[in-house]
Amino acid sequence: MSRRRASHSEQLSSLSTLNESPAYPFSSSQQQQQQQQHQQPPRRGPIEGPNGRRLIRRVTWRSSTYKLMASLWVLGVFYIVWLIRDLFYLPFTPSDGVSSPKADDFLAHFMGHQECGISSLSLYNHPEVGDEHGFCRTRASLLSAMSNGGRHGFDAAYTSQGCSYRWYTTAQICEVLQKFDGIAFVGDDTMTNVYAGFNLLLRENLASGALKEWDMSPEQREICRCDSQFTSKSCWPQRVTASDQVPAQDDTALTHSPYVCSTSTPHAYLSISGSPTSKSVHEKFHRLTNQGGHKKTLPIIHSLSLATSYSLSTAQTSMDEWQALTKSTGHNAPFLWIGPTALGHQKKPAGSEDLPAVWQYAIDTAEAAHERGMDVLGMYNATLQADSFDGTHYGEKVALMQAMMVINWLDTL
Repeated sequence: MSRRRASHSEQLSSLSTLNESPAYPFSSSQQQQQQQQHQQPPRRGPIEGPNGRRLIRRVTWRSSTYKLMASLWVLGVFYIVWLIRDLFYLPFTPSDGVSSPKADDFLAHFMGHQECGISSLSLYNHPEVGDEHGFCRTRASLLSAMSNGGRHGFDAAYTSQGCSYRWYTTAQICEVLQKFDGIAFVGDDTMTNVYAGFNLLLRENLASGALKEWDMSPEQREICRCDSQFTSKSCWPQRVTASDQVPAQDDTALTHSPYVCSTSTPHAYLSISGSPTSKSVHEKFHRLTNQGGHKKTLPIIHSLSLATSYSLSTAQTSMDEWQALTKSTGHNAPFLWIGPTALGHQKKPAGSEDLPAVWQYAIDTAEAAHERGMDVLGMYNATLQADSFDGTHYGEKVALMQAMMVINWLDTL
């Protein structure tokens, strides 16, 4: 039987099959490399300009300026973010338990702290943590802030206006007192409380620091403690009136709370009820001026209100008298006039309806003191919402606050 000859179409298909087969075998690795080369994008050639010229990128001042400005802009954005980071971070930062100055009780180590129940946190509002600019920078701003503050609630802590005064530790108070030859507190019952608070701070004794407990009977010591030093009139005759009355630090047999300061600056309270002052008070003042020498200043803290029924003419006469008296001693004596306290809200003093307006007396005496070159510390706002046991006198808390304000003024001299 004869064989059939392949058709023309079958010959073409067989040829195409032969053409598709490789002329020589490929390895798998070579095949993968060939596929990767087909997948890679073609490399860019050089940039060509007109007539086939190759363009070369040159660094110019304009391109450099653009790059510099872009870099500065990015850095500026990062700097702004760094500045405002606290707005997003601090509100969510947990407390680490470290005590801040605002949480410190400066009276915690004082004798009678728990017995009397007095904390500096109830007397003084510390500025925010880290806000050192919150403290007053000048004497004028300090006196204005302390005079024009207020209380956020009855008997709450007193807050100065605008800037804050400082609450000094006892060691810092001692450093302040070393600047002076002596300190004189001249005035009536209002000044008595200020000087009593001054002794509480210097002796670190809230229970009996204003009294001569070595001259008191056991019954008196039991009665005249804490706030009773101020509210019980039977305890007033036992108050310390001069620094030389308090036994020295090495004489612990008489008192357990001598003055803390190692170097004592003499100070005294001179009781007056009008002007002219008695000869005995003048002699006591001269003894004070002779104790410390004449090399440093001798500040005078002066006040007169209750004893004169708020007489402006008597206050002016007293200012002139004491300025002339200190001038005769040859001392450089800066004066601080302390204005009257406000009348109590809960208990009105007897005959208060017949008294002139205390606020007007505070304004008039402040003006008279300024005319004589005196500094002025107002006490009307500081006592306006404070607790008064008889309508005119105030307790231990107010006395501590008043004494600390006086120390702030002394530190500016």
